[in-house]
Amino acid sequence: MRALLPCSLVLATAFATVGAAADLPARSLGRVFAQLKAGQPTTVVYFGGSITAAAGYRVKVTKWLQERFPGTTVREVNAAIGGTGSDLSAFRCGTDVITHDPDLVFVEFNINDGSPTNDFRKATLVGIVRQLWASKTKPEIVFLYTTSRTLNEKRGSHPTVARHYGIPEIDLQPALLAALKRPDLPQPTDEQRKNAKLDWKQPGQVFMSDSVHPNDLGHTIYADTIITYLKTQIDAEPAPLPSLPGPLVSDEFARTRMVPPGEAKLSGDWEVTPPTAQGRYHHGTINARKPGDALEHEFEGTALGLFLDVQKDGGKCSWTIDDSQDALTDPAYGGPKGRKHGVIDTAPGPYFPRNHYALLSCGLAPGKHTVRIKVLEEHDPTSTGNRLKIGYLLVGGPPDGPGE
Repeated sequence: MRALLPCSLVLATAFATVGAAADLPARSLGRVFAQLKAGQPTTVVYFGGSITAAAGYRVKVTKWLQERFPGTTVREVNAAIGGTGSDLSAFRCGTDVITHDPDLVFVEFNINDGSPTNDFRKATLVGIVRQLWASKTKPEIVFLYTTSRTLNEKRGSHPTVARHYGIPEIDLQPALLAALKRPDLPQPTDEQRKNAKLDWKQPGQVFMSDSVHPNDLGHTIYADTIITYLKTQIDAEPAPLPSLPGPLVSDEFARTRMVPPGEAKLSGDWEVTPPTAQGRYHHGTINARKPGDALEHEFEGTALGLFLDVQKDGGKCSWTIDDSQDALTDPAYGGPKGRKHGVIDTAPGPYFPRNHYALLSCGLAPGKHTVRIKVLEEHDPTSTGNRLKIGYLLVGGPPDGPGE
């Protein structure tokens, strides 16, 4: 793509709709800016998927805050993991966000959560909000809604949660739609037209490096839109400390635990690695070596998942909870509600080795349950083996988890 003229402030028509039309009025960011203007150190956490993980809008917004308040220490925390949604993030909110004592948290999961509106997606997002506002710093929260090259993404369950709790929303899609009218938009090069990852029939491809990840132009417009909103909040009246109304739906993700895998009972030939400060798995990992390797773990809670790796030699495993008989569920709820058996595939498929996760079940009866996992003989053709690397067992709804 040929050089682009510098992108200035986003047109007024592209400015994201910010507010909460129902339930509670949108909170201001007055508390955050009062702290910044007073020169008090301020921590901003960016909690999202790969769009947030990239050195794009996140870096640009932080740079603006640091330049606008040069006498204040503005600390950025990148708490994003590519390819993850609010389901995994409800479990890692305590370790990856709350431990940093945030003053402001940007939450960006709408693309990875998908567009269907259902109670499962509301519940996982509600879990994040309730954990944040039950924490010591009670940070202000802003929901960010990114888009794809279609520029026609639905917003799913997120606005309902935002408006129930009075959380400001910034929809970044209108800004890109308005930017289509700019006279300085570049034309694709011949090489870009031949790139199979790019679809120039889609109106927003000019802003994207693939189907959903912004290029520098897209990230710049995202950042300018967020900054335009932030400027309206500099002199806003500080909102009172947030209080928690009743949960919008289930609150089982408002209390979560990341259980070190060493607490499980192992049988077979597992490789056990020690705790480390590097990477995501600070309490060590367990990595099955061959078919038949198994584990058993008793947990107390209503939801269960695994924080694990997709790896080049990743295998398949079967899992059961208690009697392995799925409970009757409401299909409209969404997610794995009531599931008690299944198969997990940790082969890379068409993608690359990475941290990943599998949410096995939710909506279980309160109390103690037993999960059993066994590595299978079969594996995907894209895998070279039968390994199963687990970093944490994820328990939702425990009586002793962090949160409320």
